[in-house]
Amino acid sequence: MPDYIRWLRGRIGPRKTILAYATALIRDADGRLLFQRRTDFDWWGLPGGIVELGETFRDCAVREAEEETGLHVEPQRLIGVYASPEWDFQYPTGDEVQQFTVAIECRVIGGQLQADGHESTLSQFFPLNDPPTPCPPWYTAMIRDLKNKSHPYFDPPIITSATDSFLWPLREAVGAGRIILMSAGAVIQDTQGRVLLGLRSDTHTWGLPAGLMELGETPAGTLVREAYEELQLRIRPTQLVGVFTGPRMFHTYPDGNQVQLAATLFRAEIVEGTPIPDGTET
Repeated sequence: MPDYIRWLRGRIGPRKTILAYATALIRDADGRLLFQRRTDFDWWGLPGGIVELGETFRDCAVREAEEETGLHVEPQRLIGVYASPEWDFQYPTGDEVQQFTVAIECRVIGGQLQADGHESTLSQFFPLNDPPTPCPPWYTAMIRDLKNKSHPYFDPPIITSATDSFLWPLREAVGAGRIILMSAGAVIQDTQGRVLLGLRSDTHTWGLPAGLMELGETPAGTLVREAYEELQLRIRPTQLVGVFTGPRMFHTYPDGNQVQLAATLFRAEIVEGTPIPDGTET
């Protein structure tokens, strides 16, 4: 078990939480996609795993590919982010997860293909149009989007109906230690190309409309909720620009709580409203 998840589960137990993953979509010279037969689930999956503290999504995809398949890979293209409650699952240990998975197309630059014998028993390339079964739906979605050469995929907006944030019980369990939290931000421009910024009340710095993702939401849903709460704007995310994490995304809040943000950045457009700061956060 990776160090971060061992530390985190040691404090929160099996309760559902959002975890950041990277998945490597590795193709051979014939365009076939690498699958592996997993040992913990009775299915075929794609190489990947949980992001460690201090890692970027690219770093995680490269590391997991080498550990699980023996191949050295080079990330090529962001395929999408898969974080909908639709993709929630439970490990055989009972640990519950809402996954925040960044899928990255990779090419092989070295190494020797072999299953690690720990997380997988077999690694094999399959044609894109004839993947092995059974295969979980989120991998099926990634294969679909791998064929799509337009903008990276993102789940449609879903906003949680929960009245209480899962973040405060999480903080009570882990204290002020650094944890990986998911967030979403938006680049919103007017007809003159100017970018909308808000002045934050906690740090007194200017920033994009943004906020932390709640259980049961999608990143696009987080963005829609935060824009309305902070600025009274109804917005529509139109394009996933990128996903960012790693040491550059370390942050310590004024109360001492430490995070590594896993941030999705979108382009978005205003559907209704004029920016009105909430007076609390902005």
